[in-house]
Amino acid sequence: MAVVFAFIACDEEFTEIGGEIINNPSNVELRQVEVNAYSKKLSAVQTNGLSSYFLGTVNHPTYGESTASIVTQLSLSNDDPDFGENIQLDSVVMTIPYFSTEVESNEDESEIEYELDSVYGSGSFNLKIYETGYFLNNLDPDAEFGQRQKYYSDQQGIIEQNILGEPIYSQDNFEPSAESYVSYELDSDGETDTITNRPAFRVNLPVDYFKEKIVNKLGSVELLDNSNFQEYFRSLFLKAESNGTDRQILFNLSSSDAKIMLYYTSDQEDQDGEVERARGIYALNFSGANRFNTYTGEFPSDILANINGQSSETGSENLYLRGQEGSMAVIDLFPDEDVLTNLREEELLINEADLTFYVREDLASESLQPRRLYIYDLTNNTIISDYGLDVTLNTLNPENSLTTFSEPIKIAEDGSGSYYRLRITNHVSNLINDEDAENVKLGLVIVPNINSVVVRDNQGGIAGIDNAAVKNESGIVKQVPTASVLTPYGTVLHGNTSADDDKRLKLNIYYTNFN
Repeated sequence: MAVVFAFIACDEEFTEIGGEIINNPSNVELRQVEVNAYSKKLSAVQTNGLSSYFLGTVNHPTYGESTASIVTQLSLSNDDPDFGENIQLDSVVMTIPYFSTEVESNEDESEIEYELDSVYGSGSFNLKIYETGYFLNNLDPDAEFGQRQKYYSDQQGIIEQNILGEPIYSQDNFEPSAESYVSYELDSDGETDTITNRPAFRVNLPVDYFKEKIVNKLGSVELLDNSNFQEYFRSLFLKAESNGTDRQILFNLSSSDAKIMLYYTSDQEDQDGEVERARGIYALNFSGANRFNTYTGEFPSDILANINGQSSETGSENLYLRGQEGSMAVIDLFPDEDVLTNLREEELLINEADLTFYVREDLASESLQPRRLYIYDLTNNTIISDYGLDVTLNTLNPENSLTTFSEPIKIAEDGSGSYYRLRITNHVSNLINDEDAENVKLGLVIVPNINSVVVRDNQGGIAGIDNAAVKNESGIVKQVPTASVLTPYGTVLHGNTSADDDKRLKLNIYYTNFN
């Protein structure tokens, strides 16, 4: 048993739990309980069904280089398309919008400047786009088509085995641009509208290739509907390759503006039955199609060895957290059952319980350092009660949301370093006051948006949990929050066996004893 007692000043402030917690109570004591915490490397994570997808290379100062590529279907904008007669395919343009923010504009908004969001690194990467013969199922044949098919981050090898021919697009040293672009669309009268758009990855693709693949197949069974089309044109592989620098971009492929546009002219009948040459546009959409991320790259050997050498029985000196196909921490709040039993025998009013994670400043880098951490019920792959009860929920500003539950990274006033504090008061109070409550394992991960770990209904209530599967995992980690897959950030924290006693991970319980 390892418990530390201390008396603390009566002017400490505590978080409310329901109606039982006393703010600024007198006779408040601190009990520090030893926990077990260790790191877990994720072998491969599910990367389909995400809201956004990474492309490019990032070089994390601690965790090394990782390269993300995208495998995606396309979908017909309408079934069995008809382009008219004597078709001339003029150009083919692929557009995938960047996440961007308007930062400056003149009075008439004719000139708008943008800043790109969700772009990591300052270099570039090499890019190739291939057609592949790899078919993306909607439903899993191994589950008798009763579940959605899962695709994982480690499947790049099989994709490369299914590449068909030479790349249809290739660019070395690709860098994103924050410049807006002008596009041309046809209005209902067939006239050309000029539109200024937000920044996007926008490139010309080979006309001859799409003439063969699309125009020459008009009227055929292959373009009859999306089911037939996606069997015929199975997938595109947007392959990023490192060029020695790093730049990684998060794309929203679900955007209605993410598409491949075919611009053509053809003979078409007007309203009077006269045949004339007319311009037309047809879209192959990224939205409404299956897609997933693949990753290549390994942790440095010394980091991997440290993680693999950690013990679930005794915990660890360091906790290694990395997003994407990275690593997480597993926490046991009461590895000594006698400690929990003794706490249950006392009549304690729990004012606050928290875990404070100090950053290993000597091992972690300020570059790609996360702002928030998220802790959850790993045993049942769900939220803990403190997440759902936090009244600081801000659906419009995730950066300032749920800050009672998960404080953003802070620098200690005494200059001792940076730390994250996660309050788990309700969880611990329930564990102590309910003898039937299970001492579940907790998971600790990095998330870019703490709101997105759940799905909410129209009234703002929690309607479900958004998790991603972990591939072939026989241990406790079967799933991770999907949000943790959507960040390249990483850090190293002091664990429960840290040599620095002041920064060693402990469970802090502030309580009032009425005995």
